[in-house]
Amino acid sequence: MDDFSKLAPFMRRSGQIEIGRDRLAQVRKQLLCLLVTDDLSANSLKKMIEDFDCPIYRHFNMTDIERLFGYTGTKIVGFRRSSLSTKLQGMLKPWQVRRVANGGVLLPQPRVAVLGASGIGRHHANWWRLEGANVCAFLGSSEASVERTAATLREHCGCDGRGYCSLAELLATEKPDVVDVCLPPALHYAAVKESLLAGCHVLCEKPFVFDDTLPAEELLAQVDELTELARVQRCMLGVCTQYVMAVKECLKLWKNGHDVADIEHFHGRLVSPTRNRPPVPEWTWVDLAPHMLGMCQVIAGGAEPDWGTLKTRFEDHLAEAEFTVFRAKTKPLRCHIHTFHTDTEPKNVRQVQLNDQLYDIGGCRDEQGVFQMEIACRDGDTEKREDMLRLLIRSFLRGRTEMDPAMARQNLAWMLRIIRHGLTHQPQA
Repeated sequence: MDDFSKLAPFMRRSGQIEIGRDRLAQVRKQLLCLLVTDDLSANSLKKMIEDFDCPIYRHFNMTDIERLFGYTGTKIVGFRRSSLSTKLQGMLKPWQVRRVANGGVLLPQPRVAVLGASGIGRHHANWWRLEGANVCAFLGSSEASVERTAATLREHCGCDGRGYCSLAELLATEKPDVVDVCLPPALHYAAVKESLLAGCHVLCEKPFVFDDTLPAEELLAQVDELTELARVQRCMLGVCTQYVMAVKECLKLWKNGHDVADIEHFHGRLVSPTRNRPPVPEWTWVDLAPHMLGMCQVIAGGAEPDWGTLKTRFEDHLAEAEFTVFRAKTKPLRCHIHTFHTDTEPKNVRQVQLNDQLYDIGGCRDEQGVFQMEIACRDGDTEKREDMLRLLIRSFLRGRTEMDPAMARQNLAWMLRIIRHGLTHQPQA
């Protein structure tokens, strides 16, 4: 921040700096941005977020403010609009405080705890780190698993957060800003609830909640409870269905000469290895369908399916569904979702078809070895994009939940209804 130190004296001499809460309130409409110190209390920061519309940056401490600007005992500094202020604001960009749903606050460079970091969670941890967050802790199921996961995280992404076997101990000791839940689905509800009660923002892996011993009504009631708790706690709550980011990239390609309203047919195909799972089609559906359903939701714009059009095929490792969504003031959307676990090639298929345009979603590494998304189109063109999970985590860090609780509830309700239909309409032998 050498350039910042050089600019600071000029800012003070130019009369572009305001201090004192009463004075800041008087000139709030003339302010370009606010700088608050790291030691400003959480309650004071939330009050600033509520009272001021301009961007707020959290960096430095009171000693730094005195050294840079000459003000003693000052935790809040306002900058009037000017060319100098604009340059200074650009330097502060990495430390912007994000305003989130329900009036909450997401701090720059937040402390993130990953619950369940030995599987998909290790990829989450890597993207949090690359996006500037501090992965401070992770949760394991036993001392042995914690030790193994710690070694995996150090090797995989250079993360050295502390491991815990108790979520309560993790939350009390580490006080994370964000909790990323990558546990088995049956553990999601309790982990999300405990994290929200601790005042943490939560990103939860799909499906939002699921326990095959509970009826659909109880699972949806759990979602409603967690949604209300997030509102009361003023915390972000989102579900990680990263394929919503993939379909948005496909739609950008589609929109080159087309309108989304012209999409009449969506076909999503997702295939992955069995990993020793028994041939239970509803398990395939729970594992893979939330991603494809999320894609449908994006294209359908919140509209509900006509459930009278639903057709399913559930057998062995295969789970398929077809249905039509009647969108307001546009053409019906016919949806066909194919999910499959297999031990034969190709073991990994990720395809999106919009009308007659097929997008094959793969992956490759860039020049720095960072994994990214690669979208192959039918005409032979290949488009490279940043990894879909990375894009979703980046969006969360910017204060946006790509699948918010309302969308997540719809996703779960669709998933459960299709399971019920698939199990009660088995093909005849």
